[in-house]
Amino acid sequence: MNINRREVLAGLSALAAPAVLRAQATFPSKPIEIIVPATAGGGADLGARRIGEMLSPVLGQPIVIQNKAGAAGSVAASMVARAEKTGHVIGMATDSSVLINPLVLPDITYQLEDFELLTPLYTGGMALAVHKDFPARTLQEFVVEVRKRGDINCATFGTVSSTRLSAEMFMADANVKMNMVPYKGEAEAVRDVVANIAPAFFGTTATLLPQVRGGTMRVLAVSSTERNRAMPDVPTFKELGLNNTVYRWFHGLMVPKGTPKTVVDKLASSLLPLVASEKFRTSIAADLTPAPMEPAAFTEMVYASRETVRRIIKERNLKAT
Repeated sequence: MNINRREVLAGLSALAAPAVLRAQATFPSKPIEIIVPATAGGGADLGARRIGEMLSPVLGQPIVIQNKAGAAGSVAASMVARAEKTGHVIGMATDSSVLINPLVLPDITYQLEDFELLTPLYTGGMALAVHKDFPARTLQEFVVEVRKRGDINCATFGTVSSTRLSAEMFMADANVKMNMVPYKGEAEAVRDVVANIAPAFFGTTATLLPQVRGGTMRVLAVSSTERNRAMPDVPTFKELGLNNTVYRWFHGLMVPKGTPKTVVDKLASSLLPLVASEKFRTSIAADLTPAPMEPAAFTEMVYASRETVRRIIKERNLKAT
């Protein structure tokens, strides 16, 4: 029996290869987990479940959603940062978890650099809204009214959050001052605006849509780069001359830093056509904008956004409480 020396050496090399290299050739070799920084039933959870349902047949493996709420997304992000680097654990990247939290939470155990970003799933904007009886009907009138009163309460979520950052951008851009009243949740903030305890509110369009449809609140402007498709008659701040009041929050997907490039590329190439599809667009809320983006472009956007967030936090002296 003749033994081919090259075949023997090749076999030995394969056995000696690190497990992560062998895994690349067969990825995915087991079910994939998507860790979501929210409880079941919320917007982030529904988006993750929808993309998971669509991705599973493409990759040929089940996709399991793991809900790990807590600390504005930090609990989930910490788990992803420590997870195996094989692509079988995917995390949902949010502006709160990967941008804001590492800049303001003193005991954070991860940084943006600990992740490989795959693609955003969708983005959304913040909105400035007022009680239905507030005299201002336009953003320009609102600015005049705030300056005239010199003291107005504006409800928002948290002391350092995407909603608060948007409000701070607006105040700096329009040269106005409002008393920011932080709430533990947007629902509580909206409740007090509807009761006219606080006449103004800065928050997500998803929270505002039921109030707008019910006629209890009016939206004056949105912080996205384009008009919101659920509120097509509402202008953007940028349209109205406030070019620096532009903030888009995002929900995307990420894996731990060090995940092999071949795996990152396979995940991204599988995800992009799904996120861009009409099927996905019609499956998410009307106020959200699907945002398929290559990993390099997504990474560039997030790192640039981090510098904007860092500047606002420093200039406005924002601190988490």
